[in-house]
Amino acid sequence: MIDAEWWPYAQYPAFFTLGLIVSLINSIAGGGSTLSLPIMIFLGMPATVANGTNRIGLIIGNLSSVYNLARHGYLDKKIFKQLIIPTFVGALIGVCFLVHIGDRAFQAILACVICLVVIMSNLRKDILGKPPATPPQKLTWKGAIGFALISIYGCIVQVGVGFVQIFGLTRYTGLDPIHVNALKNALTTVFLVIGTLALGIAGKIDWPIAIIMAAGAYVGGYFGSFLQRKKGNRFIQHFISATSIAMAIYLIVDLLVN
Repeated sequence: MIDAEWWPYAQYPAFFTLGLIVSLINSIAGGGSTLSLPIMIFLGMPATVANGTNRIGLIIGNLSSVYNLARHGYLDKKIFKQLIIPTFVGALIGVCFLVHIGDRAFQAILACVICLVVIMSNLRKDILGKPPATPPQKLTWKGAIGFALISIYGCIVQVGVGFVQIFGLTRYTGLDPIHVNALKNALTTVFLVIGTLALGIAGKIDWPIAIIMAAGAYVGGYFGSFLQRKKGNRFIQHFISATSIAMAIYLIVDLLVN
């Protein structure tokens, strides 16, 4: 961590603010961890510990956002029930690999994923075909495989999975962005809980920092869901793209130098 006399007093407000901002971004668009993980690593936290610590806030922020959107009628519970099983199965597979990834390997994967997230977030949503006019009545085999794979990735790396979820849910359901985001936050919570339990058992969570970030994330998730209904997400997506590229460059340079 930062070696300065003032840092022990400043770190908790700093991490509260970071949790708030990341949760707000995740609630609206996804990709907030492309900001928080590199910052936590930059502040001296090992990559795998940063991954585990960051997830506590993500879970709280997602629950806050889902609750607020669901009570306004934006969560499609029928689609959620369709996709929760492949999401759960994918998480169980992913957790088998999660605790065995080393810090340098995770950091290298993180740098590559950040770049891919920026590209995916700017793709046209109909690049692989137009979404259906109405959501499917039953789970399709393509949907089961696709969302199981998303869950495996989300359980292991997690970074950028919000963009992948939005992309997949939009094509699978044809729903508008606010309904897609409600589903995204609900499904993401499933594999986040499973992955975080494994990381906690493995001692990969800094609990004091995690609790502070979770408090900020609750506030960010609530306001993110509110702003989502009012403002849209174009500005935040552009902001994430620019910042994520800078953070990816930092991670790659850090790997090459060290």
